[in-house]
Formats: sequence, structure tokens, C-alpha cells
Amino acid sequence: MKVGIVEHIDSMHRLPGHPKCGVPHGHTYRIEITVEGPVVGGMVIDFDALKAQVRELLKPFDHADLNRLIDYPSCENISVEILRRLRERLAGDRLTVRVWEGEGKWAEMEG
Repeated sequence: MKVGIVEHIDSMHRLPGHPKCGVPHGHTYRIEITVEGPVVGGMVIDFDALKAQVRELLKPFDHADLNRLIDYPSCENISVEILRRLRERLAGDRLTVRVWEGEGKWAEMEG
């Protein structure tokens, strides 16, 4: 069974060497977290507990310069970093992180 939540952050970044994105600019990122596992006691995971963990994890990313957190903060690398940090909090569950960079552009990482 899969369950998921959605959160949002507003951040800025620049992609060094990129012709368009090499200058500082910002995005509203939509962060989708999916947890896959067995239903135990009627739930895969408590939504309140999941939201609390994810909100705490995302605090350093919100209203931040992502270049201070990730060497090359592409959508792909942001997804990898969020999954890495989430994995530290939710060991054992199969997780998927999808990061939307505005509308129509996203990267997804599973693990």
C-alpha cells in the first residue's frame, strides 16, 4: 500500500555554469513524499507523524539559498538530498520523493 503527503517550500538557487539558471533565482517547490509498506493497525504510517517529520526535515530548505545546502542544487540533487535525510528518520519504509520545480518540471528519487 502507498500513502503520501505534499508540502511546499520557497527557496532560491543558482546552477553554476548553466546558461539560463546560472543566476540566482527562486522557485516554489512542491515536495511529494510517498511511503510504501504494509497496513498495520489500519495504517501504513500515521499522516500526522509523517507530516511532522517532513516539515521538520524541510525547515532548512524553506526560504533558503539551496547552494548553501547542496553543491549543485538541481531538482534531481534536491530530491536525492531530501530522500537521504528522510531515510535517516524513517528507516525501513520504502520511500519516494518527488520535487516539483514550479509547474510542469519534477524529479523523483526512490529508495
